[in-house]
Amino acid sequence: MPTSEVKIEHVYDIHVFCCINVRAKDHPRSSCAARGSIDLQKHMKDRAKELKIKNIRINKAGCLERCELGPVLVIYPEATWYRYDTTDDIDDILNQHIIGGQCVERLILKNDQKVPEPTTESRIKLRVRGIKKLTRDVKKIEFVPETKGLLPTFTAGSHINIITPNGHRRSYSLANSPKQRQYYEIAVLRESDGRGGSAWMHDSLALGDSVEASLPTNNFPLDKSAEHHLLIAGGIGIVPLLSMGRALYEKAASATLHYCARGPEFTPYAKEVKEVFADHVHFHHDGGNPKNGIDLQKILATPTENTCIYVCGPSGLITAVQNAASHWPEGMVRFEKFVSDRQEPVHRNSDTAFDIVLSRQRKTLSVPPGKSILDVVSDAGLYISSSCKEGICGSCKVRLLGGQAEHRDNFLRNDEHQKSIMICSSRAKRGETLILDI
Repeated sequence: MPTSEVKIEHVYDIHVFCCINVRAKDHPRSSCAARGSIDLQKHMKDRAKELKIKNIRINKAGCLERCELGPVLVIYPEATWYRYDTTDDIDDILNQHIIGGQCVERLILKNDQKVPEPTTESRIKLRVRGIKKLTRDVKKIEFVPETKGLLPTFTAGSHINIITPNGHRRSYSLANSPKQRQYYEIAVLRESDGRGGSAWMHDSLALGDSVEASLPTNNFPLDKSAEHHLLIAGGIGIVPLLSMGRALYEKAASATLHYCARGPEFTPYAKEVKEVFADHVHFHHDGGNPKNGIDLQKILATPTENTCIYVCGPSGLITAVQNAASHWPEGMVRFEKFVSDRQEPVHRNSDTAFDIVLSRQRKTLSVPPGKSILDVVSDAGLYISSSCKEGICGSCKVRLLGGQAEHRDNFLRNDEHQKSIMICSSRAKRGETLILDI
């Protein structure tokens, strides 16, 4: 190799190569582009400019031959490889690695790594700090960490899964502000026809008791781009919306709450929502007859630019809001369910077997009648987050990379059907093979 005493000045101090390779939709390996790398690479360039990082070049790259781990990028001169999924991942790479000079350990790839590392469910241990009756059938419960310290971060709209003594998982939204990490606050409605979780929480859980819970998950996030937030709650559905309201209040964001309940005595958190929303909360008490309640046709008559609608409560209210806002732009109505209103079984006697390709694992599995994709993937030793197993909570949402699905969930919007699937409930259309981002 030729040598020289002339000092070489680098044109750029840092080179980042982000794979944006595109493959055919039904290719079993898929590609980084199908997993969102194009938008993420653009975000990285824009964010680097905002952070005023000098002497950096963020390039688009063709296939880097680590497709199963993607999206991937490599940073030179260190030759450090990362996988990433979200804009938060990108921000961590820029702030921690590029600016701070420290590797982002949770995202780093080993040189010989071919497939993702196996994942397991992360659980935390909580202790009951407080219990308070809010209405005849609703209790507020506060949990603190079993050991000293702050609880894991969460965002407004998040929920945790409490593990019951018989091993079942029950989902409960968080009511407190994301800034309050000293405790988690939930509210539980006692349901006579429930699956046992609410009865245990009401009758058996006591001060000082310890429980296990999942890390917070958010399938019901605030729209960061919205200029106004219109929130519609029904009964216990106020819980995630109260957390949203608290977060929006702290940012002085524009928000209005419509709160539906049978009467004042059936309205948990009435005092708190008044404190948060002030003159921007409207109570609708129907006395048990929905016809005497909220006038959704009037409230949602005219679509408002840059306004996002959030609704949580009984399935009837959610459906009514969706219908009344059907002329609003696609994707402007967000909702969350924890109870199914399904009239027929998720899996039917007429179901036929079909194959799934686990793109990241380079595996093909068969899903027989009577079993879900989630069942088969779990039987293969792979962990996928799940909760309701009825297609309503959003926990087991997986990116759909190829094939046509028969969607049987009550979670995905129509515009998401080509790119996502709820693997606890949905199946392949007859004769189709599904390629999943697993």
